[in-house]
Amino acid sequence: MNWTLDQLLAFVTAAELGSFSAAARKLQKAQSRISSAIANLELDLGFELFDRSAKFPVLTVLGQEMLPEARAVLNQCLRLNSRALTAANNEPISLRVAIDESLPLETMHSIFSQVGTLFPNIHLVITNGSQDDIALAIANKKADIGFMISNSALPAQLTLNSLGYFKKILIVGKQHPLAKESVLSLSQLQQYRQLVLCNRSGENRESALSPNHWDLDSYYFICELVTQNQGWAIVPEHIAKAPWFFEQIKIAKSDFLTDVLIEVGIVKRLDSPNSKLTDWLTEHMRHLMDKRLY
Repeated sequence: MNWTLDQLLAFVTAAELGSFSAAARKLQKAQSRISSAIANLELDLGFELFDRSAKFPVLTVLGQEMLPEARAVLNQCLRLNSRALTAANNEPISLRVAIDESLPLETMHSIFSQVGTLFPNIHLVITNGSQDDIALAIANKKADIGFMISNSALPAQLTLNSLGYFKKILIVGKQHPLAKESVLSLSQLQQYRQLVLCNRSGENRESALSPNHWDLDSYYFICELVTQNQGWAIVPEHIAKAPWFFEQIKIAKSDFLTDVLIEVGIVKRLDSPNSKLTDWLTEHMRHLMDKRLY
C-alpha cells in the first residue's frame, strides 16, 4: 500500500463536505489536486471510493466502509503530532480561549485574573458564545481551547476532557399555575409547556419531559421566558439565581427528580499540544467546579 496522508485527508474532506470543489476550498488546494489524490488512492486500494455518475460524487458501499478507517488514521496522526509538540516543550506565546455563555461569569473571571499574574507574557484572546460557537471556532482553528457544556455532537477532530458538573434545578414563573403547588409530579408538569435547550440549528436538544415543549438555544432566553410564565424549565442553578431572573421565578420541588447535573469540559483539537498554561487552566477550572458543586 502506497497511499499517503494527503490522499486520506482529501478523501475524508470530500466525503464530509459532499464535493471535490468544497474539499479543495477547505484544504486550500486546486480541485485538480484533490481529484488526483482521490483517484490515486482508489488506484492503490483497488476499488472506487466515489460514484461520479451524478452531479456530485457519492460514496460507494466500499467508500462508506473505508471512511471511518481513514478518519481513525488521520486522528491518530493528529494525536502523534500533539504529543511531539508537547515533548518538544513548544510553549505557546498566545492562547485563544472560547467560553460557553452558559458558564458562570464569576468562575471564569477568577481563573483569568490569576492567569494575568502567573503568565504575564501570554497574549490571551477570549471570546464567548453558544455551544455551537465554541465547537465551530475550535474545529476551524479560530480558537485553541474552549470551556463548554458537554455536547455529544462534537466534530470528530475535537476531544472533550471533563472538568466537573453544575447542578440544574426545576423553575417556574411566580405567576405560573404550577407555582401554587408545593411538590410537582411528572403528570402535573406534562400538562404545561416545557422550555428545552437545543443548538442553533434547532437540533441536538436536551430530553423533553413534556409533550408540549419549545426548543431554544440559550438558557438565558429560557429563563427570561420562564419569568414571563411561558413555561417551566430545568436549567443550571447559577443562571436561575442570576439577579435579573431570581426575583421573578420559583425554584420548584418535584417527587421524581433527584439531583440533575450538567457536565462541563475543556474542548480542544486532537492535534493541539498541551502546555503549562492549558494544564494549569484545566486543573484550576476542575478545582473551582468541585467547590461549586459541593
